[in-house]
Amino acid sequence: MIARHRDRKKEWARNFFLAILAVGVVVVFFNLDIMDKGKSVFSMTADRKLKFSGKLTHRDFTKKEFTKLLNYTKKHNDIFDKVSIEASPQDSYKKISPSTQILYEIHVILTDGGTLSTPVRRTTRKNLVKSIITKLNKDTRDYLEIKGQGKKFKSFINTM
Repeated sequence: MIARHRDRKKEWARNFFLAILAVGVVVVFFNLDIMDKGKSVFSMTADRKLKFSGKLTHRDFTKKEFTKLLNYTKKHNDIFDKVSIEASPQDSYKKISPSTQILYEIHVILTDGGTLSTPVRRTTRKNLVKSIITKLNKDTRDYLEIKGQGKKFKSFINTM
């Protein structure tokens, strides 16, 4: 009878400890945003850094196109803090087809606090992703060249 009483106390204490541990794990999981100076562990991935605005949103891109943009962002994850692509058809009433003229701008916030921006550019819907990646690649290359020379800047608009 005494041994059974001790077993119940041990079992109750063990269950209480496991319940406290489970609550602690849940609290830590839901408060990951507080850790790392306000940056969420989940928002540090490249897909959270890639934003779309304008008439064309991420839903308007095919999976292959979105993956290309995402892979480029991942490739430069260490220097890109946020990449915003604003794309809209030139004629907002016309149905979008591969030959539709698209106006787009790219705005990049860099991890060092600087920004890369493009003026409004034009391409067809079929070539939109290729044009975005080509322009991002050129601007990133120029930014790294300037940074390699030891120069610092807050804003970089490459009009070429």
